[in-house]
Amino acid sequence: MTKISKVKRCLRLPSNAKGRDFVVGDLHGHRALLEQELDQLGFDPSGDRVLSVGDLIDRGPESLATLSLIEEPWFHSVLGNHELMLLNFLHCYASRLHSRKSFPSGGGEWINEAISKNRKTVMRLADAMASLPLAIHVEGPVPFNVTHADLHFGPRKHHLLSDETICIHKADLITSSRDKVGAALKSDLLELRFAQHPVQISPTPLGELPITYVGHSPTRHVTVHDSYVYIDQGVCARASKRAAEAPPTVLDHRKFAYWLGGVSMACAGAAAKASMRPADGASVAVGSVEFA
Repeated sequence: MTKISKVKRCLRLPSNAKGRDFVVGDLHGHRALLEQELDQLGFDPSGDRVLSVGDLIDRGPESLATLSLIEEPWFHSVLGNHELMLLNFLHCYASRLHSRKSFPSGGGEWINEAISKNRKTVMRLADAMASLPLAIHVEGPVPFNVTHADLHFGPRKHHLLSDETICIHKADLITSSRDKVGAALKSDLLELRFAQHPVQISPTPLGELPITYVGHSPTRHVTVHDSYVYIDQGVCARASKRAAEAPPTVLDHRKFAYWLGGVSMACAGAAAKASMRPADGASVAVGSVEFA
């Protein structure tokens, strides 16, 4: 088993000229549910791609099969904190954050049986998993990023999207970050709908970064704030005991990006018009429309 001390910061992918790019939330061992969603979307592996926010394993019934997606040429994933927990459990590094002892009983119940029955497969996938990046940046007319957690980039935001490596212990912290989601959920969210997905939009949906899809922090609906798009809606969660298992969130990036761009422009226009409203309640004409 390969020992690791660093992981790759960013994988850069070219624009997909052959098909569509789908972005998927945390899967947690539910490959079959993902495949059902992709079938409904008419996924074509010869041209389409799937980009994952990580946390492919644990909790669900198909962790090993879901992890094996990283060997598919059309599937690209970033490291999630659960992948790092597994690498720590397999003695690839000694985490200062995750416990080896608690992993098999904390969602990773599958791993001991998998090692017993499919040790070579587990070791091969672990080596592949260790080469996954913390972020993916996709070029194109509407560029976008994929990370596991909602990273607070700050003045050094360009460093994450560089080709450098980063210390494995910093990767532990980065993949467990929830710096932005609290502010998103405390804001005055506008509830809209994109395709079959309810979407919550903050007053500042887009920031300096390209659209950045993240998982890790479960939100009831797809939530957008400061360029971050939270797409972990709790795969397999049930609204009631009789309800069907919830599938993972899968978004067609280009369609969602153009939809979000239109929504952002409309929100900015509404805010600009509202700022022109007189404080005393009198009416004012803006173009040919009167606001009171």
